[in-house]
Amino acid sequence: MSAQWEYTVEVLGGTLKGVRPEELADLLNLAAEEDWEPVDILLRSSNGNQIMVVLRRSLQSHSQQRKRRWP
Repeated sequence: MSAQWEYTVEVLGGTLKGVRPEELADLLNLAAEEDWEPVDILLRSSNGNQIMVVLRRSLQSHSQQRKRRWP
């Protein structure tokens, strides 16, 4: 039986402000605490100021609700 996944997408950065490495690290660390793992990181805007982080976790972890808003 293949694994079943739940996905979420988070956007970091803004129109005028790029993503700081610490901001991405904070997101990944907080997400990992709730069993989320990164699947992909994509540039969202042509100037590279925004990125989309695609995360997934097993549906078996679904009983855990997100405890807080990530950065």
